[in-house]
Amino acid sequence: MSNDVAGGSIPPFTTEPGADGRHVTYCRICEAICGMVATVEDGRITHIAPDRDNPHSRGHVCIKGVAMADVTQDPDRVLTPLRRTGEPGVFDTVSWDEALSDIAGRLRTILERDGPSGVAVNYGNPPAFGLGGISGPPMFMAATGVTKAFSPQTEDTSAPLLAHQLLYGATSYVFPDLPECDHLLIFGSNPLVSHGSLMIAPRIREDLDAIARRGRVIVIDPRRTETARTFEHVPVRPDSDVWLIAAMIQAIAAEGLEDRETLDRLCAGWPEMRDALCPFTPEAVANRCGLDAGAIRTLALDFARAERGAAMCRTGLCRGSFPTLANVLLQTLNIVAGKFHRRGCVGFGHGASDSGDMLAAAGMAGYAAGASRTSGLPAVVGSLPSTTLFDEITTPGPGQVKALLIQGANPVMSMPGGSRLPEAFAALELMVCLDIYVTETTRHAHYILPATTFLEREDIPLLFLGHMVRPYAQYVPAVIPPRGEARTEFDIWKALACELGVAKIFGDLSPVQSADLALRAGPEGPDGGDEATGITLDLLRAHPHGVEIRRGRWGFRLEDKLRHPDGRVHLWDPLLAGEFQRLAAAPVRAPGQLQLISSRRLRSINSWMHNVERLVRDDAPALLIHPEDAGRRGLGDGDEAVLTSRWGEVRVPVKLTADMRPGCVTYPHGWGHDGGWRRANATRGVNINAIAPATPESAEQISGMSFLDGFDVEVRRAL
Repeated sequence: MSNDVAGGSIPPFTTEPGADGRHVTYCRICEAICGMVATVEDGRITHIAPDRDNPHSRGHVCIKGVAMADVTQDPDRVLTPLRRTGEPGVFDTVSWDEALSDIAGRLRTILERDGPSGVAVNYGNPPAFGLGGISGPPMFMAATGVTKAFSPQTEDTSAPLLAHQLLYGATSYVFPDLPECDHLLIFGSNPLVSHGSLMIAPRIREDLDAIARRGRVIVIDPRRTETARTFEHVPVRPDSDVWLIAAMIQAIAAEGLEDRETLDRLCAGWPEMRDALCPFTPEAVANRCGLDAGAIRTLALDFARAERGAAMCRTGLCRGSFPTLANVLLQTLNIVAGKFHRRGCVGFGHGASDSGDMLAAAGMAGYAAGASRTSGLPAVVGSLPSTTLFDEITTPGPGQVKALLIQGANPVMSMPGGSRLPEAFAALELMVCLDIYVTETTRHAHYILPATTFLEREDIPLLFLGHMVRPYAQYVPAVIPPRGEARTEFDIWKALACELGVAKIFGDLSPVQSADLALRAGPEGPDGGDEATGITLDLLRAHPHGVEIRRGRWGFRLEDKLRHPDGRVHLWDPLLAGEFQRLAAAPVRAPGQLQLISSRRLRSINSWMHNVERLVRDDAPALLIHPEDAGRRGLGDGDEAVLTSRWGEVRVPVKLTADMRPGCVTYPHGWGHDGGWRRANATRGVNINAIAPATPESAEQISGMSFLDGFDVEVRRAL
């Protein structure tokens, strides 16, 4: 075979967990889902390499994927159930039976006394890419009647999810056709580091290079990111994309270049949207964006005239002052410019399953206005805003959260204002964490229940099969058995439901067996879909490196994706009227005002992989600042500065770079550790969320999205 193993002969492939040899698997750290091959010797993973026979990633994997062996075999991992016996961080080991019995008894008391509203669930990113991690929490919630759920969604995806619901009536994603595109606009995204998001394209560097050879790749970002440095860069002011995109649509319509055929045939609400956009001409927004009006108009008209173009975005557009409106306008830009549902443009995806259908089946696809009892903020796709968690726990009255169950999340680090959550945790009657480490969050739990890493469980990437640039499907067995007494998240939730006597919903099938039923009934399965090609678990077992979906991403009927009752795209919704009023009234920032934006780093993802030596030894976070801004503040390269917002202050080293637009600074999140992981605790860095807008009033009111990109800060030299 073509996979190499460092230093010696190539061992044979095997599918027996823990057996010596090479094990085909795939990475579940991010959405790229890269194929990997893990080598096991004497029951230990000794090497992880890219799977060159995987038809999806074709030999690509980043350094984080190969570092998962270090996470799995980390001596700091929690491998037995832990019960807190004193101050936060003080635990004794306990048996599974004793832990589950006590947890269930205390949960039962809360449920009987306060009802399901007295319990909340918080789930994080690390388990979300596995079947058990995405299916266990909603099944447990359905079994117990619990409805309050928190997740990183309001720091990541609530705005695009709500935008898709408003426009299409569905939560299935629209994304670019990279293989055939020749004019790509990238707003607030750094895909050379993130590898794409809400769009699965593990070899995105090759795709972008090919687009640039055929035409243009234009990156609109306040920072000259790794992606912007490689292609064309348009350095806008932070938190100005919404005005820029509005002006681009207005300019296209003013020139009569809108796609009238698509607007008339597929869309409702274009007259209302067009009227709302009238004030936002390139001249009117130029100062806000920091771009010349002529440059804005050229950017818009070049895009409209491109035969095969697409505009995409990610977190830079999703965490500013107007994230939902910005995402609606981005989709509208594609539609108005004639770039919707055409090859080389943007459109829905097709695969062996559809994430929108799965979320709907799990009862998680809706929009619940006023869902938070303390703030009135909504729940989007079943998730309450992070900024309400503190108040939901500490505010007395009916519905006060008394028990919090956390799966693979570290809200002390990842949520805005997370540094004050320990105060709320101290008020809980029960806090239980399913995790692999004693983190800044789990150290406050009454119980930590040891979960597996993805190398210790079987999986199918079911939730992500519908938004792949080149769709495929794959099943992988576990590489090694669970270490110590670790269990899969699904098994833990099911065991807890059994203790409560409400496990009927879990049935007798494993997550993979349930996935087989979904595949069989899906659009590429033998029991459903046109021209079904028969994707089943048996077929995937017979093709361990994965199976390409031959019909490709365009193998669907558009009418099956548009879920509004009238079958049309809704470019206008009453929710948007208030957002346009807010946009028109937004004050212009004072000259010289600094704004903080986020940034991605190739070796880091959120907070959970900083205990790996090879990832953190050369990764020292610093505040990036333009030399002009640094000079005005008497700062030199490497100096320590105080970074301040109205929410708090932190001390950080500074790094001068012309990659930052003047008026803009950036610092990565996920640092500042103080948990039970020794290497992570030794890293430099601070938790930037300590100075982020952190209360419900500071979030976007229609989606609950946290405001984490573009808020005002000041920097001064530390004394």
